[in-house]
Amino acid sequence: MSTVKILDNVQQNKRVGFIYLSQEDCIEAGGLDMDGTLEAIQKSFELHGRNEVVQPSKPVIRWGGPETEETRGRIMTMPSFLGGEIDVAGMKWIPSMPENPRKIGQPRASAIIILSDPHNGFPLAIMDGTIVSAMRTGAATGIAAKYLANPDSRTVGIIGAGVQSRTQLMAVTGVFKNQIEQIKVFDLNEEKTKQFAKEMELELNVNVVNAASAEEAIRESDIVITATMSTFPYVKGEWLKEGAFHSEISFWDTDPKELVHYDKVVVDDFEHVKHHGVDVSYRAVRDGVLSEEDVHNLGDIINGKVTGRECPKQKILFNPIGMSIHDVSEAYRVYKSAKEKGVGKDLALWEHPHWL
Repeated sequence: MSTVKILDNVQQNKRVGFIYLSQEDCIEAGGLDMDGTLEAIQKSFELHGRNEVVQPSKPVIRWGGPETEETRGRIMTMPSFLGGEIDVAGMKWIPSMPENPRKIGQPRASAIIILSDPHNGFPLAIMDGTIVSAMRTGAATGIAAKYLANPDSRTVGIIGAGVQSRTQLMAVTGVFKNQIEQIKVFDLNEEKTKQFAKEMELELNVNVVNAASAEEAIRESDIVITATMSTFPYVKGEWLKEGAFHSEISFWDTDPKELVHYDKVVVDDFEHVKHHGVDVSYRAVRDGVLSEEDVHNLGDIINGKVTGRECPKQKILFNPIGMSIHDVSEAYRVYKSAKEKGVGKDLALWEHPHWL
């Protein structure tokens, strides 16, 4: 084909398209495959530790102070770029309205993710981000437990019986395959707890029991997860057994002064934690309970820049803010799978640009 013909074809083919993936499409493309999610989150932590990401601080729309996020709600915008072999940019727009389940019978959180080619800037996908967001949050705890929990962990105590608790347990049992022997769950809603325990026992093939209190769920657990909408602290550091790993993905479950009971505090990115200004690790530094040097990024531990667990007796807290790179990495995995399987709708941004 002549050079002129090639140029003519380039000039004529000006269509820019992307695929749209509904929540059902994301599930069909493997969005609930926790093993795949764990791989995607592991890779994003590695890239973060190697400084091969661009991740601006996330703007938050609030109707009041930080405490209103668990009452009135919030909307976060989370953009990022992952380099290396992933090489994709994206953004998650995620409203979280705590009253949705009670008032309108809909989920608390909804999300939309946009993926873009970082070289020409054109969109690759616009997709539901609700499944991605829940799965990657669970996987972050799973990867943290892989590096920070004792390798012989057998018992999990989880506070909260909501959607997020499901993916937390999916991830932990995914990392400690055929090893977790018992899960203790506590939620203020007793009926919800019973149903949650029954469903998770069937799904995970692990003994799941109802705990009578948060203290009962936490005591003697090798891995502790707090995933609630609490607006007040209730966790006591002394409840944790020697050597326990605690992942707090909530904001207010643990009072900053309780962090004196932990031997190590780890986050995903402390600069983002500081910017958000809510998480217990930030408040502990603000209040002088910890110094900033006492808080470590998980990516640095994964890449060997910082030592993780140093002995079996250490109590370790993981307190992630939630990073956009996790959303984008996981969304890109789902997007690639959707392309391979022919899932989703092909849509045009334009057939021919109106202006050049």
